[in-house]
Amino acid sequence: MRLKLIAGNLVIVLLVGLGSYLVVRTQLRSELSRRLEDSIGDDSELFARSWRADGARLAEGVGNRATSSSVRNVFTALGEANHRRRAYEAAQDVSKWFKDPARGRGERPHIVAVIDETGRVIARDTDPNRMYGAPLLNNVPVLRRVLRRGASRYGVWAHEDKLLQVGVAAVRNDQGGVVGALLVGYDLSNGFAKQEASLIGHDLLFVMGERIYSTSTSVDVRDALQEALYSPPLDNRTLAALQGKPTLPWATTLAGHEYVGITAALPMARGVEAAYVVLADQAKFTALAGVANMILWLTLLGIAGVAIYGYIIANSLMDPIEQMEDDILAVINGRGDVRLEVDTPELGGLSYRVNQLINLFTGVAEEDDEGRAVTSSGGWESVSASSSGSNSVSNAPGPAKADDPEASALAAVPESQYYAQLYKDYVAAKEAVGEDISGIPETRFIERIKGNAAHLLKKHEAKMVRFRVETIGDQVNLKPVVIH
Repeated sequence: MRLKLIAGNLVIVLLVGLGSYLVVRTQLRSELSRRLEDSIGDDSELFARSWRADGARLAEGVGNRATSSSVRNVFTALGEANHRRRAYEAAQDVSKWFKDPARGRGERPHIVAVIDETGRVIARDTDPNRMYGAPLLNNVPVLRRVLRRGASRYGVWAHEDKLLQVGVAAVRNDQGGVVGALLVGYDLSNGFAKQEASLIGHDLLFVMGERIYSTSTSVDVRDALQEALYSPPLDNRTLAALQGKPTLPWATTLAGHEYVGITAALPMARGVEAAYVVLADQAKFTALAGVANMILWLTLLGIAGVAIYGYIIANSLMDPIEQMEDDILAVINGRGDVRLEVDTPELGGLSYRVNQLINLFTGVAEEDDEGRAVTSSGGWESVSASSSGSNSVSNAPGPAKADDPEASALAAVPESQYYAQLYKDYVAAKEAVGEDISGIPETRFIERIKGNAAHLLKKHEAKMVRFRVETIGDQVNLKPVVIH
């Protein structure tokens, strides 16, 4: 029974806790995933704006350097050697200028090149002979527009297996004519990808042709995405993005984690297959659903509390019940002196009624705290004893005040004669009221009387307890006489 009381409560708490956990966690994950898919497009546009602003700043810086005397003097030099030497020195000066964090990006450009009006390289930084005479009109899409319109532009250039963000500005002579151009290019490296990723709050990858060029992710995620981007179902979307058509948000599993991504072409990348991927770890952005784990901890706390409380309550109920069961079994086995003694409010009334029932079957009146005996019919009989050994009896309700000479007479009767006479008087009284006495053997009657006498002796701390038979109406009672 204890286990049933405890287990039932534990099962209810567990089912409610697990059910709440699953519902809350599922709803949170679903809502957070939906919000992530809705917001990743905005984050992609945020990067595109950052890219445009960054490119515009780069073009502005290149335009500033294109008006410097060191760059303009390249095109006034006489002789090819002087022309190339001045171009190399100017490229070196521009590279240093951009490396200065107070004026440029704070890092050295991947390439700085001085270009003539035909689109050929006069010289570049780091090596005066490298790329000399290389035609760039068809390789750098924005270069043709710069030489034609005399403005500053930014764009993308795939150069020597590198993907570069470039700024190009026209170089003018004193008369305002375009005589050449200055080109500055930065590598779209892993460092640049991580820098931009920190601004948008998602991972960022740059894609060129059929491979991922750089990434802010781990190598495992990069390799897994490389395969996913060029395999069904993402392959067609990737090709479309490289051609200038951004994708809708897509989901895939990379390195054992769920990701949501979007692919779009790099702005101002005309003529170059270059795109970027904004990639969000779904687990990271649904981590708020982990708050549902608190329900599990609270459920465990509730289970512990219910188990402890259930154990205490079960014991408070079962211990008295088990004691009552033992006492009733003792009465059944002939212990007429045993009575149920339960102090708990919940079972005290039941034990009192059971004791009344035992008294009814044994024919013994039960005393209250004032020494009055309650008969089986519910009437009151007074029972009290004087310190001199006499017992006071009154037919009126409540304790009697007069001396009872019969108490002394009962005390003087020898025990063997007393029990025999008491049995005869009891049987005679029963027969007189028309009750069947066949089920009342003398030995059992005497055994119960002795048991009740022992109980009353202990209760009243008396010298002796004798009984006498009294008939009230149709009710035969054995009235105890306590002798001190």
